[in-house]
Amino acid sequence: MPIDDEPGEQSGPTDYLALLAGGPAAGGLEGVGFANGVTRAELLDRLRTEIAYVERKTGLTADEDAVAAVLRGADEGLGRLFGDGPDADLGPVEVSGLEAVVRSDGSRPVLFVEDDFVDVLAPSIGGYQVRLSRLEESVRAVCRSVGRVDDPSDRGGSLGYHGTAWMLGEGLVATNFHVLQAIAPGGTRADGRFHGRLTTGVSVHFGHEVGAVRPERRFPIRRVVGVGPEGAAKYANPDALPLNFDGLDLAVLELEPVPGRAFPQPNVVARGDSPVTRGGLASPGRGIYLVGYPGAQYGTTPDLFTRIFAGVKSFKRLAPGELLRVGDVPHDPRGWILTHDASTLGGNSGSALVDLDADGRTVLGLHFAGQADRQNWAHALERMTGELGSVLPPAGG
Repeated sequence: MPIDDEPGEQSGPTDYLALLAGGPAAGGLEGVGFANGVTRAELLDRLRTEIAYVERKTGLTADEDAVAAVLRGADEGLGRLFGDGPDADLGPVEVSGLEAVVRSDGSRPVLFVEDDFVDVLAPSIGGYQVRLSRLEESVRAVCRSVGRVDDPSDRGGSLGYHGTAWMLGEGLVATNFHVLQAIAPGGTRADGRFHGRLTTGVSVHFGHEVGAVRPERRFPIRRVVGVGPEGAAKYANPDALPLNFDGLDLAVLELEPVPGRAFPQPNVVARGDSPVTRGGLASPGRGIYLVGYPGAQYGTTPDLFTRIFAGVKSFKRLAPGELLRVGDVPHDPRGWILTHDASTLGGNSGSALVDLDADGRTVLGLHFAGQADRQNWAHALERMTGELGSVLPPAGG
């Protein structure tokens, strides 16, 4: 089971006060009350609007009991934040409700990808509308290059896929090692080599989006090119088992060419040896967006779509956010790890973490895990250029 699928610690009131204060459309929180005229009732109305939007977009009908439960949790959570500020006592019900709020008010939305881009009129997009629209061509290129890791043998599962992969080079994709393990049960790694057998029929599907599924964007997985090192046992993370930041949760896979189909274009990958950026693109506070395929029951943050819309899963989605820490994450002896606060869910394992502040095109990280307190981990690609050297193009000028 992917690490992203495991529930973890809950967020605290300070996290939500900061998100609601800083969200592009939230209006802000000030002290223990809402600022700029944005009220508790208006935030709940935005949540109702988002639910109605998803109904229209997917053609599904929301579960009325689940809607009522999420709205109650949101109302109670906002009430406690309004009344007690940083000292608010938030339980799982209130956290789930507040997660629904920050996904619907423009703070940290999870946007459907359709025809390789997001709906700029989505009610939850907030201030990200301008930022994403400015970079539309780049965002489209990234979205085209991100696919699901499909497994037709997963008949007992609810998804039929195990995570996300994205184009790293010509005919090559990057994903997590734990995603590879799911499509090659019993596989092991040693000295950068994988030992195991892929399940028959596994593929990467780049065209599974809401509104229309494009089967011509599916490519079989031919073989495993390489995997990241496992990491020494002494560096196992005591706060988030089974993570080990001494290793790389990385797998590079080669796709099988299909006559008449062109592979999606490789992504631009941030390099530590670039003479222009000098390994400094990924820095705390930098805007990013995540593209992947969330959809499991549990994730880094409780998912309103799973509770309200049982059928809304396995579609490509984009989630914006910020980088939090880079290279100084606890229990990271090599400086390979960064953290971010984009809304991630089970299935996001292997997602591309992309620069939003500059070109909108450069992949800064490979997302691999998270906990339900908005602690999301990714491998910082600039810091692992040496590990990817054999599959990356030469550094440009």
